[in-house]
Amino acid sequence: MYSDLEFKLLELTKQKRRISLAELTEHVRVHYTEALNQRLEQLARDGLVASAQGAIELYPEHRMRIAERLIREGCDPQRISRLLDWQEFEDFAAMSLKQNGFGIVKHFVFKARSGRREIDLLAWNDTFLLAIDCKHWLRGVSPSQARKIARAQAERAVALAERPDLLKKRGMDNVEKRSLMPVIFCLGDPRQPIVDGVPIVAVSKLISFLYGISPVDEKVHMIPVKAQSEQSTLM
Repeated sequence: MYSDLEFKLLELTKQKRRISLAELTEHVRVHYTEALNQRLEQLARDGLVASAQGAIELYPEHRMRIAERLIREGCDPQRISRLLDWQEFEDFAAMSLKQNGFGIVKHFVFKARSGRREIDLLAWNDTFLLAIDCKHWLRGVSPSQARKIARAQAERAVALAERPDLLKKRGMDNVEKRSLMPVIFCLGDPRQPIVDGVPIVAVSKLISFLYGISPVDEKVHMIPVKAQSEQSTLM
């Protein structure tokens, strides 16, 4: 089991990307440097750490993969989530989308009939227009709570779909012919992949999800963007 080492790696790199081998040795229960090196080499082969000049480096993608592996091994998701900054989780999702050709706006704030709304990540390419809510963890959440979270995100997406003027300002073409998909990103595999038409996706699997889902999938709640904004006076 690597969980003790992986947990310490997350803990020690929360505030800094690089730590020395000596610093790590002080915090883990490994009595021989050779044994620790062997375990680190295996983590490097698994794509979970990077090494440079006798130090260990963890980039955002490494930290996310370690966190999800710990959760799969049975660690408490809430405990693991406390080792990840909310901003770090969101930045990782945004980076993954950008690397796959998506335009991104973070913390998209807008006015709707119901008042001020905010979308964690607004993402788009030629196929998808996504309104994304980033959640650290959802394991242990009851089905009723999951429905509440999904419905809230769907409501935010509906409100945004009534503001094509704002989407056009972000450089999106032909928005009136497009539909908006509400999505929730979380850490670790969700209990239900779709709740009330809203996909819930492990952040590490978001690209495989997008390649595997169709924008006309009847199971997914797709919200048509209105042809003309009825709130053009709102900012």
